[in-house]
Amino acid sequence: MQDTRTFIEATTSRQLAMLRILYGACAAALDAFRAADNPVDEQLVIDLEMMVTRTREEIERLSAHLANPPSS
Repeated sequence: MQDTRTFIEATTSRQLAMLRILYGACAAALDAFRAADNPVDEQLVIDLEMMVTRTREEIERLSAHLANPPSS
């Protein structure tokens, strides 16, 4: 059972790391598109805002899971 928990924690940590990279990339792109203020990019800005929000929520969820893993 400990091997399974260790595997799940390692997988969750990798997912969290990838989400943090995604969050940083989306946030940086969002800043750049907002600064450009190009109306052609309006839908892209909306999509990036949704991605940043969703990614932040998932980071919070996985971080809470790592901090308080379910007991068996």
